[in-house]
Amino acid sequence: MKRDDEPKLWVTVLKLVVGLAILIGGVGLALNYAEKHQEEMPKPAPKSNWGIFSDSPIRR
Repeated sequence: MKRDDEPKLWVTVLKLVVGLAILIGGVGLALNYAEKHQEEMPKPAPKSNWGIFSDSPIRR
């Protein structure tokens, strides 16, 4: 096997860096798209007759 058949180290590192940048950019774009196009979920109205929602922390 000849030494010339193997790619140089800097070419391999460059390919890895470019691949990583594309992967991170793609994930970032996907998360940005999902955030912009996410439907707002309606929040349920709090029930004042249940739990400690209407209890005062100071006793009268």
